[in-house]
Amino acid sequence: MKNFILLISLVLLMAGCASKRFVKKATELENSGLYLDAANNYYNSLQKNINNIDAKLGLQRTGQLVLDDKIDDFKTKYQSGIAKDAVYSFRDAEAYIKKLKGVGIQLLFPEEQRSYYNEMEDNYLTKLYGEAVKALNLEQFTTSEKQFSEILSINNNYKDAKSKWKIAKYEPIYRSGNEMMENQMYRSAYFTFKGIVDQVQIYENSLDLMNTSLDKAKVTMYVSAVNTNYSGYRTTAAQLNSKVINGINGIKSPLYEVVGTGTATQKSSNVFGKAFQYDRTKGVANAEARPKSKAVFESMLHKYSKSAGNLQKTEKRGFIKRTIEYKDKETGLMKTKVVYDKVRYYEYKLTRRVYLSLAYSLKRTDRDELAISDSYNNEEVERLSYAKFDGDYKKVIPGYWKYSSKDSDEDEVYDSASSISALKEKFEANKTPRSLTDMENDLMSDCVSQITKQIQNYKPEN
Repeated sequence: MKNFILLISLVLLMAGCASKRFVKKATELENSGLYLDAANNYYNSLQKNINNIDAKLGLQRTGQLVLDDKIDDFKTKYQSGIAKDAVYSFRDAEAYIKKLKGVGIQLLFPEEQRSYYNEMEDNYLTKLYGEAVKALNLEQFTTSEKQFSEILSINNNYKDAKSKWKIAKYEPIYRSGNEMMENQMYRSAYFTFKGIVDQVQIYENSLDLMNTSLDKAKVTMYVSAVNTNYSGYRTTAAQLNSKVINGINGIKSPLYEVVGTGTATQKSSNVFGKAFQYDRTKGVANAEARPKSKAVFESMLHKYSKSAGNLQKTEKRGFIKRTIEYKDKETGLMKTKVVYDKVRYYEYKLTRRVYLSLAYSLKRTDRDELAISDSYNNEEVERLSYAKFDGDYKKVIPGYWKYSSKDSDEDEVYDSASSISALKEKFEANKTPRSLTDMENDLMSDCVSQITKQIQNYKPEN
């Protein structure tokens, strides 16, 4: 909390210093008669510190001079009779007033000039409206939309500019969607009409056409039960079948829909096997009764294995380093020396595996098309390697000793920093393996993810 308060204090201090620098620069510019640049610096100062009195007073003076120049510019353009230039000059003055109001500066505005502005606005918008309507009638939609947009940016309630802008903006898109439908490009048509509906809700019959194109573009699927030739895989096949169905149902797009599912695993027929082994272009034959759909998803669980592994325990020998004091026999002085106490610790290793091999296909039923034909072959592996010591592991040094009660020429101490660090990592390594159930779920989820991504990448127009 103290650090946070200190940080805020530093930020405020820096902002205050920056604000003063802007005021100093602005004062120099103002004294030189450059009040436009001075006003900009006073404004920047207030953005750094809204309470800077010198900046407020300075901006009040110089800002008013800048506004007066903008009003004079409007008057000149009004006298010249160029309506567009006059309109944008006056709007520039209004924008400047609004900008300075945002930092607490209220400028004096000559309201008597507003009637002259209204005259110029009416003249300009009348002319621009006529041009926009003409362009719309000639179906020059891009030009017309740009002109109506400009009208609305000046006067958001001008005549029927909103409704005509809507036509100029969305009529070409609407026509494009209709053309797509005529060419049976229903998927593209759906997104086209959806874009209109999302923006303006109602334009012609875009909503009806969006729903119609969605119905024609949607890939309706019957998900057949996962098949297998081995009775020992039946339970796994049922679990995987449920995950596949949930995965496809979870695709966040209205263009894919599961309309029916198989629930009972069965031993595959010879035809099913041949479909995968010899003639993948024809898909998979299955005699299950199924609802009407555009496509059928079928799969075959070829192999599934899992191993919990055996925890291997290995005795390791090392040392604990300590310093002792002793009395030198020759000098009688107390000295210190390092000794290494022999200890035992244990290393453990465990490997768990789950393997899955699944072949699958998505076959269109309304035409001769094998949309997807692929397989998933992957393995989930969990490897643990760690060490344990009955004591303070941070004091253990790796090494080797032959006898626990006496020294040997074969004894070695590996007390380099890298060796000690490597052993410490083993002591601190994860000692709890993932359960086989978690590994199975992760592997199946990865398999389903591959399947659903391929389905989402299948984007037929109809």
